[in-house]
Amino acid sequence: MENDTPPRTKSKVTTEISVSLIAKRNVNTKELSADKIADSILTLTHVRLDRENIKNIDNLDCLGPVTNLYLQNNEITKIENLDPLPKLRFLTLANNKIKKIENLNHLHSLMFLDLTDNNIEDFDPKELPKSLIILNMSGNPCVMHNDYRVKILQSLDKLEQLDGSNITKADRQQAGCPVNESETESDDEDEDEQEEEDVNENQENTETGTLDQHCNDILVRAKIRTMKEDADHEKRLDELETLRTDVINTARRAREKEAEEKARMRISSSLDSPVSST
Repeated sequence: MENDTPPRTKSKVTTEISVSLIAKRNVNTKELSADKIADSILTLTHVRLDRENIKNIDNLDCLGPVTNLYLQNNEITKIENLDPLPKLRFLTLANNKIKKIENLNHLHSLMFLDLTDNNIEDFDPKELPKSLIILNMSGNPCVMHNDYRVKILQSLDKLEQLDGSNITKADRQQAGCPVNESETESDDEDEDEQEEEDVNENQENTETGTLDQHCNDILVRAKIRTMKEDADHEKRLDELETLRTDVINTARRAREKEAEEKARMRISSSLDSPVSST
């Protein structure tokens, strides 16, 4: 008897973003203690997490002043949880499975965004940060819409490049945008173009191997949390010291004012008293 059951397809194993993964891809962990690894992660500005079969953007609260985040060639379906990275300037999410542009407009420093080759059929331009200078969305169904470029140009007045093509004054005029005759090219263009090239950088030499036994997510994340709490504690202590100083100064001025008032009253009382005869 023939078996009519179709062969079971093997599902792709996805990966979660973790301290271990961040360290493995971005920190030379060899012979480093957990404290040193935590220090290194907290000072990262460029974080590479591409080609890791990541499905969800999460667990980025362990990072510090990150400006560049590379998440291309993963299995990501939703843009989310980027709040811990307010200084982000460069973000690539190319070649994922994203269907909607969302949770980006709070990134007020973002200048480069690559969403090439996703599944975005339509979008609200208000979800794109106004700070964008370079935007790539080619390979998405939405680029076939007649009003695609118009919607973007009318919403992003700082944009200088869209889908690999420079935006001209004529482009903006055709889109019905006001054009400033004194517009000049951004000083940051060369830097952003160089960062764009990094998106396609060969990853054949990606670090391999496992972390040292003491470098595990719980220990390193706990250390990072402690360091952040210590920084917040120091800030609160400074605020309390400032407040204490203000209270002391206010009380001193009040006492001085009261003493001056009493002195004036004694002088006035002396002047009003009758002079005794001898």
